[in-house]
Amino acid sequence: MAKTTTKPAFDYGAELKKLRAEGPARLYMLRGEEDYLRDSFLSELKKLAVEEGTEAFNLHRFRGPGLDMSGFRDAVEAMPFMGERTLVEVRDMDVNRTSGYDPELMKGLLSDLPEWTTVVFVFAPGYKPDGKLTLVKTLRKEGIDLEFTSPGEGDMIRWVRRRVESQGKRIDGGTASYLLWVCGSRMNALIPEITKICAAAKGEEVLRADIDAVAKRAPETTIFQLTDALGAKEYDKAASLLSDLLADKDTPPAFQIAMISEQFRRLYAARVAADERRPESFIVDCVPELGRNSYGLSILKRTCRNYSRERLARAVRLCVECDFGMKDGGPDPEERMKELILRLALDKA
Repeated sequence: MAKTTTKPAFDYGAELKKLRAEGPARLYMLRGEEDYLRDSFLSELKKLAVEEGTEAFNLHRFRGPGLDMSGFRDAVEAMPFMGERTLVEVRDMDVNRTSGYDPELMKGLLSDLPEWTTVVFVFAPGYKPDGKLTLVKTLRKEGIDLEFTSPGEGDMIRWVRRRVESQGKRIDGGTASYLLWVCGSRMNALIPEITKICAAAKGEEVLRADIDAVAKRAPETTIFQLTDALGAKEYDKAASLLSDLLADKDTPPAFQIAMISEQFRRLYAARVAADERRPESFIVDCVPELGRNSYGLSILKRTCRNYSRERLARAVRLCVECDFGMKDGGPDPEERMKELILRLALDKA
């Protein structure tokens, strides 16, 4: 299996320090999965760009997917009133479509912004700007493109411990890593879970039992447990976990099938590492996101030993076939999901 090349992790602290030292730039593109950090950065940018009490004059907001080009141009060119800068926020614009705005006019405006203006394009988690399009090329050439990703595990554990301490409780590093594995690493989703767990914990220290009792599992965690149960031939448990997945209306079956496919690819990488006596870094190179959670990595290394390399290869193929089958029509996604899990369970060799 070839080594995966990954770009350096996003350093939120460094970007925030740069913003405070150099002040607002003229153009930003803020995107990525970690909307908590994105919104924190945007809040700091607003504080530096727009003086308190002048927001009504110097802060202009637009929301997509289309854009009022006339209003946008007026906002970009407006002189600041009772302040030194104006800030123009464009949220959730669909920059991957050329309808709804004039591409050439937009390129001209963004390439020659007034020195007193800051324009910031803000995108929702999961939105991926198409780098082949003129507007996206202009944003990246003329501005600062920041992709907000989850911090490394050490930073996340420290953040969790601070959040727990703010609730009057304590949590050790190992339990914090377990909480991240159970609930996922998106900060905005973690905040209410941490509050709920701390409220339910009877002692001063949060324990794994407290997390298990009240935390909402992330879909990825349930899929981890499902593949673990299939490998251990615990089919009743697998059926129960499948039921949990199908009951999750926030995550469509089609997306869950994609996550199951990805999980079997991770297991295959871990099995290759075990068979060929590769170091743990080999797995992290193949599956970079697992480097964020040591508990999840340990589960993966254990689970892969319940599968042969050949069985994992067949599982990946079954998932791909299921995914292509949905694109071709036929049974609804829930039925395909059930059929996939049944076929994976029957392949015991």
